Amino acid sequence: MERFLVALDNKEISLKSISYLARILKGSDPIHLTLCHVLPTASPNILTKEEVQRITRVHEEHPRLRGLYWVLEDEDKMNEVFHKATEILVQAGFSPGQISRHFRVHSGEVAPVILDEAKHLNCSTIVLGRRGLSRFREFLWGSVSRTVARLSRDITVWIVDS
Repeated sequence: MERFLVALDNKEISLKSISYLARILKGSDPIHLTLCHVLPTASPNILTKEEVQRITRVHEEHPRLRGLYWVLEDEDKMNEVFHKATEILVQAGFSPGQISRHFRVHSGEVAPVILDEAKHLNCSTIVLGRRGLSRFREFLWGSVSRTVARLSRDITVWIVDS
């Protein structure tokens, strides 16, 4: 079974890569798609007591996230994109069992985290969108898709224009 890691951000435009996948992979051999998002870290000092308690419960289920905190609004946006992406894939004929959701929390560069997750989840392919940054912005801040492609070894990378 081929395993794909589909890197999404919390913007609607990232759903274009989902529509592309649905069109290209429809009717393919057994595959599994892992929808993945990297949430930025936040200080627990800026969160409410209830938010810290909720995240602490998540830590119990997901030991890899222990000690990390994030803004729940970012998590809600991520879940909304995950939900829409799943709807698109199911409408295209994928079964819900072929789709999983996964997130990491990290401060710093996102590209190495995406590569690490793909390796951790035994994915053969990473799919991510390209936002179309201007050459100037890409020069200043870089591009996640370009960095993933440059750093990838022994894994296929599909970059979908947004």
